[in-house]
Amino acid sequence: MSRIAPLIVASSAVLLSACATKEYVKETVAPVQTSVDGLGSRVQAHDEGIKSLNGRLQGSEGRIQALEQEAAVRAQAAKNMPPPPGLLMSTVLTDDKIKFSAGRATLTEQGGQELDQLVAKLKADNQPVFIEIQGHTDSTGSDSLNQQLGLKRAEAVRMHLARAGVPLARMATISYGETAPLADNNTREGRSINRRVQLVVMR
Repeated sequence: MSRIAPLIVASSAVLLSACATKEYVKETVAPVQTSVDGLGSRVQAHDEGIKSLNGRLQGSEGRIQALEQEAAVRAQAAKNMPPPPGLLMSTVLTDDKIKFSAGRATLTEQGGQELDQLVAKLKADNQPVFIEIQGHTDSTGSDSLNQQLGLKRAEAVRMHLARAGVPLARMATISYGETAPLADNNTREGRSINRRVQLVVMR
């Protein structure tokens, strides 16, 4: 009996030690296992993200190729199309050519010759055009007077072009008066440049 008691005590101690070791291992290993499991989940999510990104990149490449092909088709079609309507030319007939005197709207013989050359060119091109005739003045005189004077100068050019064979329906006049100078109105040369008629020829 006296021998059995120590054995029981020793066995109990071993069992208690074993239980303590298991608890220690569980407490130590469990957090590590949790970290490993979490890392595995993140790695798996990362792999799935990479696969998804690759799929989007492939889709983007496909869309880029489709857009490039569409642009090439449109460029080829544009080459075969006639030029769009718009500005054909712009001719400025300054005081040196038209010889508008200050405060006058009478077209001189030299000015008429310049316009005849323009009409000959338009007839040679044989294309339907529309001409906007813009009248301009220097800053001498009142705003209202210059507005009327710019219109008279534009009308003088329009009537000459009409007599030369340009249909009236294909011309329009507008006056800018002194509001759009090309040069300094404080000098004689500047005022001479600003007394002008500009013809904008559009197809």
